[in-house]
Amino acid sequence: MNPACARCGKTVYPTEKISCLDKNWHKGCFHCEVCKMTLNMKNYKGYDKKPYCNATIKVTMIKYSLQ
Repeated sequence: MNPACARCGKTVYPTEKISCLDKNWHKGCFHCEVCKMTLNMKNYKGYDKKPYCNATIKVTMIKYSLQ
């Protein structure tokens, strides 16, 4: 049985699957949590099991370090 997408919950088939952060994603659903930039295995940064782009992760890390 094929897994569900971590973002949309729909079935992810092998040809469109990205396995990352202990989850499965559609290629189109693997985007930054904040700015929605489409990500891939080379340009994502994971934080709290969620994908972020390089620009957003810097802001996110600063925000959480100040709390």
